[in-house]
Amino acid sequence: MSAPDIFLSYNREDANRAKQFADAFSAEGLDVWWDVALRSGEAYDKVTETALRNAKAVVVLWSPRSVESRWCRAEATLADRNKTLMPAMIEPCERPIMFELVQTAELSDWEGDPSDKAWREFALQVLEFVGKDAKPQASGTRKQKFLPSLDEISVVVLPFANMSRDEDQDYFADGITDDIITDLSKVSALMVIARNTAFKFKGKNVDVVDLARQLNVTHVLEGSIRKAGNKVRVNAQLIDGSTGGHVWAERYDGELDDIFELQDKLTEEIVSALKLTLLPREKKAIEDRGTSNIEAFDYYLQATTTFHTRAAFVEAIKLAKRAVELDPAYSRAWEFLAYAYMDSSFASPEIAGDAVELSRKAFDRAAKLTKDRVRQHTMRAHRLTTIEHDWLGAEQEFVQALELSAKSDADSIMRKAAFLTHTGQLEEAIETARSALRLDPLMAAQFVLVLLDSTRSNEEAQAEYDRQANLQSHPPVVRMLRFFKALSGDDLEEARRRLESYMETDDQLLPFAKDLRAVLADKPGLRSMLSSIVVDPKFRNTSHMANLGLLAAYAEDFELAVDCMHAAFVELGSVALSYLWHPLLAEVRKTDRFKQLIRDLGINKYWRTTGKWGDFARPMGEDDFEIIA
Repeated sequence: MSAPDIFLSYNREDANRAKQFADAFSAEGLDVWWDVALRSGEAYDKVTETALRNAKAVVVLWSPRSVESRWCRAEATLADRNKTLMPAMIEPCERPIMFELVQTAELSDWEGDPSDKAWREFALQVLEFVGKDAKPQASGTRKQKFLPSLDEISVVVLPFANMSRDEDQDYFADGITDDIITDLSKVSALMVIARNTAFKFKGKNVDVVDLARQLNVTHVLEGSIRKAGNKVRVNAQLIDGSTGGHVWAERYDGELDDIFELQDKLTEEIVSALKLTLLPREKKAIEDRGTSNIEAFDYYLQATTTFHTRAAFVEAIKLAKRAVELDPAYSRAWEFLAYAYMDSSFASPEIAGDAVELSRKAFDRAAKLTKDRVRQHTMRAHRLTTIEHDWLGAEQEFVQALELSAKSDADSIMRKAAFLTHTGQLEEAIETARSALRLDPLMAAQFVLVLLDSTRSNEEAQAEYDRQANLQSHPPVVRMLRFFKALSGDDLEEARRRLESYMETDDQLLPFAKDLRAVLADKPGLRSMLSSIVVDPKFRNTSHMANLGLLAAYAEDFELAVDCMHAAFVELGSVALSYLWHPLLAEVRKTDRFKQLIRDLGINKYWRTTGKWGDFARPMGEDDFEIIA
């Protein structure tokens, strides 16, 4: 066999990371040998040793697992002797002492992005080492590499920097950024990346051209805000995503009392700089701020920013209530309260008991006050699903919202995908969520991953998980869901690794993770632990009860699993009904109590009325049904 450019040495448990390296090296024009290349019938030891000895470079991927592997140590030793060793660290660990003095690339944080600075440096070193030139870029320089794949004008608005001396003014900068995203989203000729994705880059030093390429946008808007007393200064600049050159820049100075006029002017000038036309109805929609009360607006901004930290839900609700006290006709503040009451119940037991009724009243008030018909229909749909369990009525509201919405309304699309998930139509939900990937690449991708896990699309789910790693470090919720996915496959070792990965980033979704880790392999012990946790009042919220339900199913306590799901979805009004279709609940779904849970949620009535039985159920006779998956 011909000598490969690279022999890739790794521990089998790191196969997914190894594939990232193999794919990235191949994209650089390098011939990579790793053991997946073995053909049936070949002698493993002989072929491996031949490739190892003949390779121009041996890239050893050091991790806590590979340092314990005799194979990896032996391969590294031979490569060191042959002067072909090019090691890389993929996880923090203590390397074998004889390799501590060997220069090692630090790539623990690299997640597959071929434009990542650390990866580029390592790739260029390897290319030089094996005597190959870097592949030429299409236009000669990386800065000119990006060409939008779509003809439409598109933009991502990065969170504006707070230049005020008071760090507590962060909320104001974030709130104005949020408003700019909302305003630009009303321009039908413009595609705008959603807030969920844009704010992932807050406070990060990003290469604008790289970011534009990742998000596939033509332009990037960035800026800063300084607020001092009643004075406000806003600096904004619009950047060409293909070259990094400035298209437009402006500074605005004014009084806080004139902030709405300042925002209107900013939006109009951005649209003009993009050479787009702002239609009269769009201009009117942008100028409708929902309030003329600056103090109420300020409290609303504080509430929306505070709410993004889970520990401060109660405080956020207090701030929003102050906003509607100052302006009882402030529809946005009422809308925020409606969603906040529902969402906060999963983290705040003191709110959970009254959350449903408070949310219902706030939804009704907001829907009556708002002039935005899309928001009106979306709010009604959300209320009908989470509070009324009127799935048919909700579906009709979603249809109207999507008919009216601009193409940049990722929120309506994602809520429709959630509705389809709740009613067991997962295949259609996946396609709907994918249609939002262009608008909200990170949040929509997470939802797609959840759905792929639930449909048992293992290879596709893993591919999506790896693809997301190129855009961001996986957030805690994704790490937790991958843990549950491993449990559903009875892969205990993988589940342990996933749980450890989750514990590195969060302690709130699974606050009992340490105890869980200790009994993961002991189902009787796990059942005992769960029995004591579910009666603890501090865990009686939607998120914890749903997660405990999955764990109870894994522990084969199906009665407890249904108890937890009933508490989460019927008693507390959880919006995370996707859990109902998780693979861990496959055996639970065969029980009569699960069928009763579906009846309690009213989903069976929707199935019967519409004939849309989805992927998990089918009719039996005139008034019954059975769960088939």
